[in-house]
Amino acid sequence: MPAPDIKSSDYYKVLGVERGASDNEIAKAYKKLALKYHPDKNPDNKEQAEENFKVITEAYEVLHDADKRKTYDMHGKAGLQGGSGGMGGGVSRAQADEIFKVFFGGNYPFSMFFGGNDDDDFLRGGGMPGGARVIFGSGGMPGGSGFADMGGGGFGGFPGMMGKGCGKGGRRPSAPSQLPPHAMPIDTVVVVQSLTKAQEHNGKTGKISGWDQSKGRYEVELEGDTTLSLRPANLCQQCSVQIVGIESQADLNGQSGTILGFNEQQGRYMLRLKQRMDNGRDVVGLQPCNVILKQNTRVVIQGLSNEQFNGQMANIVDIDHKAQRYTVQCANGKAIKIKFDNVIC
Repeated sequence: MPAPDIKSSDYYKVLGVERGASDNEIAKAYKKLALKYHPDKNPDNKEQAEENFKVITEAYEVLHDADKRKTYDMHGKAGLQGGSGGMGGGVSRAQADEIFKVFFGGNYPFSMFFGGNDDDDFLRGGGMPGGARVIFGSGGMPGGSGFADMGGGGFGGFPGMMGKGCGKGGRRPSAPSQLPPHAMPIDTVVVVQSLTKAQEHNGKTGKISGWDQSKGRYEVELEGDTTLSLRPANLCQQCSVQIVGIESQADLNGQSGTILGFNEQQGRYMLRLKQRMDNGRDVVGLQPCNVILKQNTRVVIQGLSNEQFNGQMANIVDIDHKAQRYTVQCANGKAIKIKFDNVIC
């Protein structure tokens, strides 16, 4: 693979990938370079780092989008000028930062930007111990589904993950029959988020492989034979939802989309729309009250005045669309009705 050349006018050369590179290869190249050249990682050379960061992000924004990439391959940058959402004129720092945040699931992957509550023993497979306002992201994600690959795989496929007994150096996960009804089922696709002691895993996707009742943690298999033991708060499901209650962008109401992650600081899901908007955007930030989760989605309860339920895992057993309430079966066996914004998936 060629070395990256940030000074090149060729987007492929900027990222250091071949012209036939896959979406995963493009995502990996962007991740490596963006983390290296982000201005917040280069305080002593911030001005030059910002220019490099914008160049890298512009190349990624074009090449990870199938339509833009096809136009670029045929007509070069000139074909993107004035096109439908084309980037050919460059990106601003604000645009680059937004693309960067969306790539990492709505969080900057640096400790100063987000917190967490993961314990020292979460990692088994090696590594270190240890009116709603609508926010628009830029463009799509690699491969057209979910986050970019943060460690060898994206949302689609997960080769090598089915039928494994345990991760490298880890215990055999719980059998499917051992999962309680309020826990996410085996093979549920999840996104890792808000870890503080191994931030390199934030934004990675994996699959639920078991549940450790004694620790209240899920076993999560990532590609590459790594198994994490994580709290429910450090996971967000990639699940389908319907959008409701948006006043400022009424055309969003009724649309469906896929949750990419949850930004705890902003209290918003990052959501990929099934259909792009007229301005070419397909990623938005929405509050929990503006999305309807499907029945049987496993959730964590939050924000109730009756604090005995907050933090409990639960299963959505019924949906009252008119009253905007879920009926959830809680881990303590009780069934309660709560507002849409009182759960996180």
